[in-house]
Amino acid sequence: PPGPLDPTPPVEPVCKVNVAGKSADQVAGEIVAKLGAEASTGCVLVLQGLSGTGKGTTVSKLEMLLPKCVCWSNGNVFRSLTLLAVTHCEKEGVPFSAEAITPAVLAKLVKCLSFGKFGGKFDIRIKGMGLDLLVSEIANTTLKEPRVGKNIPTIAKMSQGEVIKFAAGAAEQMRSAGHNVLMEGRSQTLDYVRTPHRFELTLPDPSVIGQRRAAQRMMAAALQEVSDADLSVVGAAGEAAEVHAALKKALQAMHEPLPPTVKPAA
Repeated sequence: PPGPLDPTPPVEPVCKVNVAGKSADQVAGEIVAKLGAEASTGCVLVLQGLSGTGKGTTVSKLEMLLPKCVCWSNGNVFRSLTLLAVTHCEKEGVPFSAEAITPAVLAKLVKCLSFGKFGGKFDIRIKGMGLDLLVSEIANTTLKEPRVGKNIPTIAKMSQGEVIKFAAGAAEQMRSAGHNVLMEGRSQTLDYVRTPHRFELTLPDPSVIGQRRAAQRMMAAALQEVSDADLSVVGAAGEAAEVHAALKKALQAMHEPLPPTVKPAA
């Protein structure tokens, strides 16, 4: 049985990629270069980093750059276990609760999940409790139902270890079949996945993340102003003045305090 997780897993060295001043294409290119020849035979790649470092965009770029690339999400595993738990309670005629899912019941539910090739494609199969389903076929229907969604937090709390071990096993199966498996998320979870290919997107100073977010907002606002600018002003000097005015306006808008709306509750 999975049992409790080792509080200090043996994490391989993490390669830090400083994203300051780099485009997502450059960041993804750096990661692919570090993977070298292994990207052509298949590997498990772990990507972590604080919010604001551009993980989502980097993942999209890596998906395009890496051959046979698969993105893994633990979300569907938690949803599958929750569906099984809810079904178990319905069968037993008891309301769903954390107390109803004892360690013995949880162990039984985990056994209903398997990962492998079904119809020539890798998938998660749910077989048990009267169900026989492939996750890819119900990911946007059954697994998104309110009876699943509202109960995920209860199941997630008690099944972290089981889900992490299931994910690590699935990733290894896909890697052995020559796939590049991209696992993105929080280091607390990813630390339990064994792979030498670990990357963390960083910015030199955490405050830079806030500045970067602010700059993104400012650029978006300035871009809108520039798009709306009066293009009848002719000549380089006129264009420069338009751009300057647009940027100044966007900066001022960011600098001004927010208008008072609802007073915060005491």
